[in-house]
Amino acid sequence: MLSMKKILLGMICGACVAWSGAAQAADYPSRPITLIVPFTAGGAFDMVARLAAQHLGEEFGKQVIVVNKPGAGGVLGGGIVASSKPDGYTLLMSGTGPISIAPAAYSKMSYKPSTDLVPVAQLTASPFVLVTSEKFEGNSAKDVVNLLKGAPGKYNYSSTGNGTIVQLFGELFKAQTDTDFQQIPYPGGAEATTSILQGEVLFTITNVPNVKGLIDSGRLKALATTGTKRAVCLSSTPTFAESGVPGLELQGWTGVFAPKGTPEPIVRELNQKLAKAMQNPDVVARLAQQCDTPQSPSVEEFARYVQNSDQKWQAIVRRANVHIDN
Repeated sequence: MLSMKKILLGMICGACVAWSGAAQAADYPSRPITLIVPFTAGGAFDMVARLAAQHLGEEFGKQVIVVNKPGAGGVLGGGIVASSKPDGYTLLMSGTGPISIAPAAYSKMSYKPSTDLVPVAQLTASPFVLVTSEKFEGNSAKDVVNLLKGAPGKYNYSSTGNGTIVQLFGELFKAQTDTDFQQIPYPGGAEATTSILQGEVLFTITNVPNVKGLIDSGRLKALATTGTKRAVCLSSTPTFAESGVPGLELQGWTGVFAPKGTPEPIVRELNQKLAKAMQNPDVVARLAQQCDTPQSPSVEEFARYVQNSDQKWQAIVRRANVHIDN
């Protein structure tokens, strides 16, 4: 009898939770939504976030406010969302670095992305590009490698912070080419790019949106792209493999996450609205200019994608022996 009472009580509680989630979703959203970007304004993440927020707001008929919370390679912003009320009004725009790389690279984190955040929707997939100043005398990735080999430890590269995908690409490049150079971390993509123009660093391997305008204007040289084939918006730039530097056939991605416990109906509503937003012709055209490909998988498909990303990148972190004390 006692067991039956427990079973019935559990069923009632489960029904109440389901009803509560459905009730919340019925009038969602009833107020503005905050989308936290864990990097500074002006970078690749920020551009995608603001584009998505604009069209998501139009889909919902409610304002979606983008708030930049940079720090700790994107980990700080994720922690803010992970500790927020799981009601769908505080979301995280994140990606490969903070979600898949940081858990393996950082000595400690206040939260665990794989359990404290819920994958909602993938927004983009994109290659990365090796860029140098227009003053660099070489014209290929091999020329950079030869310069680095000739002066071990002399040159620097810029990243968007310790533990980010940009830092890891730099470490991978170092390992694949058997060269030695130093990382200089910056708060975000805009600052990391400016450091090249100011002569503080030799190169970076970064998101295309961070540098596309400067490549088009001739102030930066695009020498090679990641991925298995050439990027559509940089069709004249060879891949690393074509340049004789294999092992860098990797992509980055961006997506939206919510705090653990966010009602499933709200997660699915967000997924559907974001998928529609990312298929907007204006969004597709804007992203294509930056080599970003819009994505619109289901909640389940995105969750599997993130899990595969975690496994792949965390193995790379261990192989590259990246450790960050925080």
